Amino acid sequence: MLGSTETKMQKIVLGYPKLKERIESRENPKKEREKAIKNLEEIRSEFSSRTIKSFLKFLDATLPKLYDDINFNGLNSNIVELMKDKCVVLVPNHQSHADYLAINYIFYKNYQVPLYVAGGVNLNIFPIGTLFRRSGCFFIRRSFASDITYKLTLEAYLYYLLKMGRPIEFFFEGGRSRTGRLLSPRYGLYSMLLEAHYTLQQEQDTPLVFIPVSIVHEYVPEQKSLAKEVKGGKKKKESTGQLLGLFKLFAQQFGSIHVRLGKEIEVRHPLTEPDKEELKKSTQDLAFKCFREVGRNMMVTPTSLLAMVLLDEPSGALIWQDIVNKSSAIMNYCRKFDIPFTENLSEEKFECSLERAMDILIGNKKVDIIGREHEGSNFYSIKEDGRQEILYFKNTILHHFLVPAIIGDAWINLFSGEINTVKDLKDFFLYQRRQLKHEFYLPTVKEFFYTTLTVVSESIGRRVGSLEELMDLNKQELYQIASKIGIFSRALSFIGETHYVAGLALRDITQHGQQEHGHFKIEQFNKKFSDLHDEQRNLGRLIRYSESNSVPAVKAALKYYQGLGLIDNEQGQWKVIDDAHLRQHIAKLGKNLRDQLTLNIRALDQ
Repeated sequence: MLGSTETKMQKIVLGYPKLKERIESRENPKKEREKAIKNLEEIRSEFSSRTIKSFLKFLDATLPKLYDDINFNGLNSNIVELMKDKCVVLVPNHQSHADYLAINYIFYKNYQVPLYVAGGVNLNIFPIGTLFRRSGCFFIRRSFASDITYKLTLEAYLYYLLKMGRPIEFFFEGGRSRTGRLLSPRYGLYSMLLEAHYTLQQEQDTPLVFIPVSIVHEYVPEQKSLAKEVKGGKKKKESTGQLLGLFKLFAQQFGSIHVRLGKEIEVRHPLTEPDKEELKKSTQDLAFKCFREVGRNMMVTPTSLLAMVLLDEPSGALIWQDIVNKSSAIMNYCRKFDIPFTENLSEEKFECSLERAMDILIGNKKVDIIGREHEGSNFYSIKEDGRQEILYFKNTILHHFLVPAIIGDAWINLFSGEINTVKDLKDFFLYQRRQLKHEFYLPTVKEFFYTTLTVVSESIGRRVGSLEELMDLNKQELYQIASKIGIFSRALSFIGETHYVAGLALRDITQHGQQEHGHFKIEQFNKKFSDLHDEQRNLGRLIRYSESNSVPAVKAALKYYQGLGLIDNEQGQWKVIDDAHLRQHIAKLGKNLRDQLTLNIRALDQ
């Protein structure tokens, strides 16, 4: 027999206007109603206070054995106060299965509020699924576009949660990031929440507020499997054994988890029900507002800081003092330009936190200590098979440093004579931005130029208000810029290498007639890319970073060349459509890589 809460839930869900209309319009309403009830049973949370309190005690005992701590920065948000008169939805990024536990744990500890978390149905595995469901998780199918009744049942359940004042949480990327970079937002749940809330607003005036949540791990438990997927390995289907296998990780060190809330984003509905196009636009605008706020609040951690420094060296090793100096230069930039960083990177804790992060990387067998002692200092180097894993942490913060890295490239082109006019400079910046747009979500062109002028002004100690003024800088000022942003001059080199090798692969496939009827398959391209990458890296001239070869990077490179109009995709088959311009572009990329090697601006302001 159904309990009173379940009866109320069913009544509200089945009374949702769109679902009710769907049921009543079918040939067999009774059968359609039963289908909706079955969908609801599959989806709904079965929250239990007793379960979550027991689970909390378990986590209190377990998490300290895995993590140093879970740090929470609420930015003065009070969820309990917000919930009194607003519908609250949290939208975090997603790095690990541990995110489910970390965010719910920290919220319940701080606010005594359970979150109703949208989880993939792949996590509904006995006994973990039952525990998650009773802790507030509700489960969603991976795909349901063709099942209208399922979609409307889910939308009706979201309506129920909003109506009952339950705080909702969903991971806006739709899945875990395999690379560490933020993934573009999925719109489905945003759209359904907007529709559900519009219906609710016809009954009661309760504003809808989205709270972006940025979560960063100093070390991700699934790091090894994620790196394998990036290199082309197949994703393993979740199973009870796999999830319980996380507890075998007690032998590893994970440092801290950092959770930071962004600024609240309140939704304003139109007075009349929006049409499809209006809903689509408002959904996308909302999703990217949340996305940008999450990106702004992604914190620099000791591990990501070490990743930036250590990955700068394609091979070889660094002594500890060099690592500290380079890390300090990055932190100076962060403080000057308000880039968020974790509390353990404050000046008084800085070096101790770096040491702890290095211990984690060494303990997890990602970094080697080379030689015993050299003038009282050890040498540190990332293991060759660990570079892709460490790149994950660099990628979590790299978007903060795109502008100084591109300014560094512009500096090189100024000195090499490639940039001579304001038009040259503007074209260069736009070219660089275009090169990165398939790798990162970038600021608008206007924001990009504004940030560029701000960084230059701060570097030389006087205001530079236009690109014309930038072209008039004297040599001393150019060297001042180099001293401030030189630390970032190779931060994007691995992406340039990917694009260069991808160009060579496209050229060779065309040149050697490996296209059938002028087309080639992605498998042919991937093999050619991998072979050329190995060949070029062994030559040691332009290609030096092993991490420039990965599945996501190669996919992004194809999108890049497609965006330039040099290749096209027809029904899953690729074709080079402008061979002459492709060759010119390869030459341009190669020259840029050579210039980066020959003109070194890596001066540190020590």
